Amino acid sequence: MERISVFGHKNPDNDAICSAIGAAYYLNTLGDGCEYVPVCLGELPKETQWVFEQYGCTAPQQVANAADLSHEEGARPKVFLVDHNESAQSIDGLDQCEVVGLIDHHRIGDLQTDAPLYITARPWGSSSTIVATLIQGDDVTFPKPIAAALLSALLTDTVILRSPTTTDVDREMAETLGKLVGVDPVQFGIQVIKARGGDDELTADYIISHDSKEFDFGGQRFLVAQHETVDLKGLLGRKGEVQQAMDALQAEKGYDTVLVLLTDIIEEGSEFLISGDRSLVESTFNVSFDGDVYVPGVLSRKKQVAAPLSAASAK
Repeated sequence: MERISVFGHKNPDNDAICSAIGAAYYLNTLGDGCEYVPVCLGELPKETQWVFEQYGCTAPQQVANAADLSHEEGARPKVFLVDHNESAQSIDGLDQCEVVGLIDHHRIGDLQTDAPLYITARPWGSSSTIVATLIQGDDVTFPKPIAAALLSALLTDTVILRSPTTTDVDREMAETLGKLVGVDPVQFGIQVIKARGGDDELTADYIISHDSKEFDFGGQRFLVAQHETVDLKGLLGRKGEVQQAMDALQAEKGYDTVLVLLTDIIEEGSEFLISGDRSLVESTFNVSFDGDVYVPGVLSRKKQVAAPLSAASAK
């Protein structure tokens, strides 16, 4: 039986991992003669570990390079992408793989394939919402561990349904999954986020890298990272330490710009920290990094940060 690896983006967040697990489960129900195996391109976030421990989910194998993927001798590894479609965000050696499918809720980037593929893209709040809708639409049984994983990712990606990326489909699916798991979605989302632990326990390197994505904005190589917190004031007390880690990362990796969003999920806004070229960010958001930059209302990296930067760079 041919094996196909299913995975989300590098520096995986909860949605990248849980949507891959859910997608592999769903694809295996189709009976197409292939075995779909979830893998991940980095360590599990703490909230994902908590959900897996609570509900008996099996953690996917961690891989770093396409050479590590299962494949037949003499053939390219076959892969199914979830929660991303830009090569900079994907596995090292993606160009050596055969992409057979895609499930995503982001902009369409630079992905090119040699043949047609199975693709489902929706402008919803999480890739896990899309996967859950596919399972529901095909009347496939929802095992409780899969339902819990997808619900947790739906809630973290939509900031417990507060993000402007949240749609009615996300709200309805959260209710559906909550009933299957036997939890109130909002209270469950709070538990999941609390499982991340306090910011004092986290290193500066973790804060700026655990949920980060690479982008190309007008030929400039950006890393945009986001860390959600319920204690922004306390986290800003470590601003110098975080900035130092950003500066080191920007120099080491050669990014034009490293932008970190410290997102207050209670007050619903983000503190912007930057290393490298400031011009595109300053002109797009009409801010100056000569002082503190707090942007109220910004909860979504995808819709409220990456999209405006992409549009501005294209002018």
